[in-house]
Amino acid sequence: MSECDTLHLDMPASLRYLNVVSASIAAFLERCGTPVDHTTIYNTQLAVQEACTNIVRHAYAENAAGRISVCLTLLRMPPRLRVELSDTGRPFDPCAVELPDLDEVQIGGYGLFLIQSLMDEVSYDFQPGCNRLCMVKRLTSDE
Repeated sequence: MSECDTLHLDMPASLRYLNVVSASIAAFLERCGTPVDHTTIYNTQLAVQEACTNIVRHAYAENAAGRISVCLTLLRMPPRLRVELSDTGRPFDPCAVELPDLDEVQIGGYGLFLIQSLMDEVSYDFQPGCNRLCMVKRLTSDE
């Protein structure tokens, strides 16, 4: 196997395709050659679903004509999964997003908090016409 394997998905910016991304993550990790526990797979799926939901609802404001590019890359040494999401919707400033008050019940507003809590690395980059969110999840606890 190579030092990294990559899977590219290009999907409509619609919530109905989130299950396709989740299924792709699970299938990709199940074939990676490194044992990955179900909690790691689930946490990765949840973080990516939250990120895609934010893209659909905020970057595209529910405009299903938009597209989301998903790039899954398996990095072998040390084993980790890099997920890159790209879109051409409205940019956002992650520093301007307030963290939810976990002592108070609220509807919504947990997405970015969950993403940062579930993934090991999270970075956001905006270039004119392109938002890029990169998330990395370690696949073993040996690090």
